Amino acid sequence: MNRRRLMLRDGLTFLTLTVVALVLAAVTTLLFRTFESHREALAVEWAQRGQTALEQGRSDEAVRALRASLEYRPGDRENQLALARALEANGHTAEAETYFLNLWQAQPGDGPINLQLARLERSRGKAEAAINYYRAAVFGVWSGDAPVRRRDTRLELSRYLIERGQAEAAVAELLIAAGNNPDAATQLAIAEALEAARDAKDAFVAYRNAAAVEADRGVADAKAGELCYRMGDYACAANLLSTALQGKAWTDEQKDRMSTLRENAVRLQVLAFGKELPSAQRAAHLLDDAKLAQARMKSCAESHADAMQPLQEKWKALDTDKHRAALRQDGDLQEEFGALVFETEMTAAQACGAATGDDALLLHLHDQPETHVGAQGR
Repeated sequence: MNRRRLMLRDGLTFLTLTVVALVLAAVTTLLFRTFESHREALAVEWAQRGQTALEQGRSDEAVRALRASLEYRPGDRENQLALARALEANGHTAEAETYFLNLWQAQPGDGPINLQLARLERSRGKAEAAINYYRAAVFGVWSGDAPVRRRDTRLELSRYLIERGQAEAAVAELLIAAGNNPDAATQLAIAEALEAARDAKDAFVAYRNAAAVEADRGVADAKAGELCYRMGDYACAANLLSTALQGKAWTDEQKDRMSTLRENAVRLQVLAFGKELPSAQRAAHLLDDAKLAQARMKSCAESHADAMQPLQEKWKALDTDKHRAALRQDGDLQEEFGALVFETEMTAAQACGAATGDDALLLHLHDQPETHVGAQGR
């Protein structure tokens, strides 16, 4: 009987201890999960604060918040990347580089990390390293819309190359980006970069491509028209600026500027005497321009006779009936007339002040290249 009681008591004790152990285990698990949940919530909260501060340019606050977030969740890659950006923005370049390099070593093909390293090396003046990281970012792994991110990175690289005076390399990058069928805004950005790289012909093509996909094509037409104007293709400029003025609601300032350029482009077609013109037409333009230049000379001579005297003698020797008759067929004589027109206008501007009207347009012709970017685009 005693033995039976002893066994019953021992069994009850064991059962009690088992129940207590299970309860303690459940409580411990609950407390651990509650603690972990609280840590996770704090990590998320501090991360959000840090991201917001970083977006708003408060890098000091962002660094503190993101450090706190990483204390609760040390291995979070996104927060490590954000902290590296915040450190860079806050001037802690060396520490930022350490974070970036640690992330890069774990995933050397990561597009965003390579882009951040490119920007960091760029800010430190290490051009070769920056360019290498940019190229790695272009071909790296991206989450989200990878083609767009790669294209934007290539565009950023091209602008950096332009800053570095490496226009040929920049153009190569831009033409690849343009070939990926970007939206109108990006195509415009590519066109502007090509223009900055002094590739007027490809810039013009990019502007026309932008107009082809743009709902309101006025901006692309206007920029292409202004490019034609700067490059001396005044027929193209007048045509595109007229189209742009009809297709968009511009501000008064924009409208006035474009209208002036269009009017100048129309007038410059009458004044221009480039070699691409038929000889007879070029001669006719030169004779009209000679009259304008001589009128400017005579007006300036009233107050600056000494400065104008050499020019008067040159015109007396060049502008003869014989030369006028031969001007239609004599290319060398055409060159002499054109050179004296420009010399007269420049000398008068120096002696008597800035030119206006047709005289200003003749000086504009002197400074313009004979490149007709829009000949194939109209």
